[in-house]
Amino acid sequence: MKKKLSFALTAMLAVGTMVGGVAGTSNVAEAAEASTPTYKVLQDRVIELTYDTYDFEAGAQYLTKYDPMEMGGCSAVKTTVDGDVYVGRNYDFYCSDAPAFVVRNNAGKIKTIGIGNMPLNMSAWTNAEDYTLPDNVLLALPYSCCDVMSETGIYAETNVRMYEKGLNCISTNPGKERRCTQAFMQTMLTQYATIDEILAHLNDYDWYDLTAMGFEQSFMLTDQSGRSVVVEFGANKVMWQESDYNANFFLNDELYEKELYPLGELRIAHELAYLPYVRTEDDIFTMMEQGAYNQFYTADVDPMYAAPEFFVYTGYNKYSYVNDPAGCAAATAKLCQEYGTYDWEKRVSEKTWESTFITAANVTDKYLHVHFSEHYGIDFTVTFE
Repeated sequence: MKKKLSFALTAMLAVGTMVGGVAGTSNVAEAAEASTPTYKVLQDRVIELTYDTYDFEAGAQYLTKYDPMEMGGCSAVKTTVDGDVYVGRNYDFYCSDAPAFVVRNNAGKIKTIGIGNMPLNMSAWTNAEDYTLPDNVLLALPYSCCDVMSETGIYAETNVRMYEKGLNCISTNPGKERRCTQAFMQTMLTQYATIDEILAHLNDYDWYDLTAMGFEQSFMLTDQSGRSVVVEFGANKVMWQESDYNANFFLNDELYEKELYPLGELRIAHELAYLPYVRTEDDIFTMMEQGAYNQFYTADVDPMYAAPEFFVYTGYNKYSYVNDPAGCAAATAKLCQEYGTYDWEKRVSEKTWESTFITAANVTDKYLHVHFSEHYGIDFTVTFE
């Protein structure tokens, strides 16, 4: 069994300050001005930004030296409801004190809609009351969505993994155009109409991870036929495979066996266990809420799903827990006793570890339905205009 090391998973956000030029412009202000969106407040804590022009290269070059923000979900599961293809996707960290944003990107060959959030940080907003944004954030925002839908019917979501030296991507294709993995969704979905086209062009770029932020990313692509593939970046390689779920660990078996921090396995296990009971769109939200809540709020849940990532300390993994669920549950329960209990009501009242950003993406009808916060009761849907 692999030895698992201790860790603390903390969602961080860093808004960079531009001190040099962006390629093709004299400074970040000029690049942002060339990409200035119109925006409006949709409701409390939700703003919409529409980019009719966007300097894709300037935004990508900005990311090469600065990490404007972290963006990534925590687990995603594909399902069908009344014949419609859906993907449920959640965060498993508290984020609703910072506004959510909707990005309409009309500047590429293919239009996209996207959503995102700036967790744990209000300093990105020049004026939090009217949601005014500084130039550097405007330039990076299209690349900072956690969910993106194309008008051709492809939905993409991104998840993050713990950074592990040797399994990260510094350079996947030396000599090709450099592009940060955080720019993957808008780069590919604005150019290519199908999953096959995206896969055919994966190696057109020299991809690298945002390792300065301490995380790596993977992406789940789903189309209207119900096909889903997960694209992973690891050990300076681009890999993909068919999969109906995505989380915070490598699906590639070779890299999974090498990583020390395969996060989110219990969360995915619980969501997949609930999947047969999904009958409505609301059930998708329940499924994704249960996956996070039953992992992090453990007052009265099955020990099998109890410990927040203490699962990795038991020696069980994505293969062995299926074959020995009782042993896994016992080992996890023992760890719960060792590390203490978690009071759900206290955590909600203190606004910690609330799974606040949950998406039910209807790929068939091309819309994103979002539950943003238990505390503020925010709910919105994004469609193509």
